[in-house]
Amino acid sequence: MSERWLHPSAPVAGDDRLSAAGWVQRVGAYAALPGLLRALGDDPGTTLRAAGLPPDALDDPEARVPYAVIGSVLGIAAARTRCAHVGLLAGRMWHLDDLGIVGEIVRHSPTVGVALRSLTGYQHLNSGGGLAFMIERPAVVDLGYAIYHPGVEGHDQVYDSVLATVTNVLRELCGPAFTPSEVLLPHARPADVLPWRTFFRVTPRFDAEFGALRFPASWLDRPVEGADPERYERARRVAESYGPGDLRHRILRALRMLMLSGDVSGEATAREVSLHRRTLNRRLKDQGTTFQALLDQVRFATARQLLESTQLSLDDIAAALGYASVSPFMRSFRRWSGTTPGRWRSDALRMRSAA
Repeated sequence: MSERWLHPSAPVAGDDRLSAAGWVQRVGAYAALPGLLRALGDDPGTTLRAAGLPPDALDDPEARVPYAVIGSVLGIAAARTRCAHVGLLAGRMWHLDDLGIVGEIVRHSPTVGVALRSLTGYQHLNSGGGLAFMIERPAVVDLGYAIYHPGVEGHDQVYDSVLATVTNVLRELCGPAFTPSEVLLPHARPADVLPWRTFFRVTPRFDAEFGALRFPASWLDRPVEGADPERYERARRVAESYGPGDLRHRILRALRMLMLSGDVSGEATAREVSLHRRTLNRRLKDQGTTFQALLDQVRFATARQLLESTQLSLDDIAAALGYASVSPFMRSFRRWSGTTPGRWRSDALRMRSAA
């Protein structure tokens, strides 16, 4: 085991300003991405430079890069190689050992349930810009991912990559035969679904409102084979020493999570970050922002993703954002963007076709 765990204050390749902002991604198994691109006939240096990274930015698994740049790299690579499932291939390279301290906690958790709650609870130590979440119901569990970064391109590739990673994690915890009962992907159905069906062992449901693996809740009680309680406690103490992270990101993560349940009120958000509502408002004011501004930011980011990557109806998108009907969503979207959701979708489709 390597204990060269990265502290969240380490420098960021490409733009150190993003380190303070928290919009960063630990390289991890993306260190193998240049080799994958070469195997697909691409020049990784050219693709990395096109995404705004130096050619050696992914050399060190413990380094960090701007969060949004991973989507750019995967999107550019998909276009250059004409391989629509680059993100899926990139995600298949990730395993528990590539998750640093988070992977150490997960591997040595006593049960699968504890492991997955740890994965979602500490995921922000590896990545700031997307939310790992788990929705537990009596019979089934959704283990998923939702991007809240305001400017991610190639988000369809990011979702494929992360859900492939989550699948590998579950197969390490539950055994190689693990197969989800359903896979939800928030992007349009590709022309050829075979790569997705082959890896997940089930045909995904495309055009979903969020990305997740769905499986029976009975898996949560399964013991993790080979778990070491001492290593679990040691790694957990180290992770706790880093703290919960920047308040703004905690709120953004909470809002994106609450959207999944339909309650994006200030009271619910304050409870999620363990603050009184007035205290929350005061701290946000001290940071020069407001609860409504952050809610608008998350809603706009999510709306763009769903408009650009899925064929969901505007009514479904409005509901996914926590609106009671489509009319207030359309008014808000025009206020955010200066145009209508329909025009935004058609413009995005035209640009994608031109590219």
